[in-house]
Amino acid sequence: MSYYRFILEPYSGKTSRFTCPECNTAGQFTKYIDTETGTYISDLVGICNRKSKCGYHYSPKNYFRDNSINYKTLNNNNNDIDNNLVKHFQYDEPINLHYDCFHRTINKTTRGIKKESSPDFIDQSIFHNSLSDYNTNNLVLYLDSILDKDTVDHLINIFKIGTSSKYNGGSTIFWQIDISGNIRTGKIIKYDAYTGKRIKKPYVAANWIHSTHYSKEFKLHQCLFGEHLLKEDLKAPVAIVESEKTAIIAQAKMPNYLWMATGSLYDFKAKKLNVLKDRKVTAFPDIGGYDYWLKKASELEFNINVSDYLEKNASNEQREQGLDIADFL
Repeated sequence: MSYYRFILEPYSGKTSRFTCPECNTAGQFTKYIDTETGTYISDLVGICNRKSKCGYHYSPKNYFRDNSINYKTLNNNNNDIDNNLVKHFQYDEPINLHYDCFHRTINKTTRGIKKESSPDFIDQSIFHNSLSDYNTNNLVLYLDSILDKDTVDHLINIFKIGTSSKYNGGSTIFWQIDISGNIRTGKIIKYDAYTGKRIKKPYVAANWIHSTHYSKEFKLHQCLFGEHLLKEDLKAPVAIVESEKTAIIAQAKMPNYLWMATGSLYDFKAKKLNVLKDRKVTAFPDIGGYDYWLKKASELEFNINVSDYLEKNASNEQREQGLDIADFL
């Protein structure tokens, strides 16, 4: 029987289908999943089911190419990503394969894998060199248009927002700094300075500092965006969202929380969240993500309250747009 590491996620209900990054149609985007880890390659790697009206398809092969990732190092037994690593499934009708069963199958493939090695960290000089040029940083320019200068300066300072020349300049670096102050990596995204929306064409995929500055052997262990804030305030409650931009805006609007971001819907997992076990934590999933986050929260060894505010109060139009808590704030 053939084994494919990267496949389009089998249908397991509405939480397994997402908003297309191209046409912005909710519930029509199928992501590629890594069957060895049970995680998604990227929020942008997948296919739109609206073939005739949209036709968006960003494959793992193209993602690895765009991010300078050597896919051959991901699986020593396979050397051809087209023939051995990727299987394209089409889902005109939902497949009767439940998500929990799928993950039990995945877990069988991971038995016997060696214990994860210690992480590598980003050099401090790379980090510090990014903390400038905010007059060209599109996200900062957008924040300047909706918040006062002192608030923006405060947000830049506490979240250590960086500026990158990637994507023809003006891009933002969201640094992942752990509770000990180590820099795990940085996510590079470009925004529109006027709308604050992510520019998806032609910059389809987010880029990463560890892949642009280091060799392919860099041992990446991601952490929560904003995790370093935990050591600044030992008592404040924590709020968790998906997007880094959302965490930044929410921090300005609801500063009684320490706001942090998982980076994606499916990064709401113990590996990132265990650092919060001694805190009072509330999670604010994007519209459509409530059921999944509630399920994953129930599997943790500590309590996280998952807010259903957006699920209860969003209109049909807001659901189609896939809004998050920052849009409501």
